[in-house]
Amino acid sequence: MPIKVLIKRQFKVGLFKEIKNLIRDSRYEVMDQEGYVSSETLWDHENPFRVVVASNWRNVEDWKNWVNSDLRKSIEQKFDELLDGETEYEIFDIGFYPHYLHWH
Repeated sequence: MPIKVLIKRQFKVGLFKEIKNLIRDSRYEVMDQEGYVSSETLWDHENPFRVVVASNWRNVEDWKNWVNSDLRKSIEQKFDELLDGETEYEIFDIGFYPHYLHWH
């Protein structure tokens, strides 16, 4: 079942160029990953250092493979240096029914 992952980050103030470049570079890396479909970057209108990336994946297994990959872990280390807080993740099933309702 396809999923959408929301990745929420609050960055340190004053590092806009570094943030923008890292988000762009990470987008290039993820585009070659198995099961990646698309993503969009949302900049908070009131707080430009709060960013949400919404990425679409073929299934949760492909997402988990990406999250656990060495490449993704090295990218996350770079993000961690720019963060003012922890990265938050939310995973949503895409479609009319969540995955668990298909079994009932």
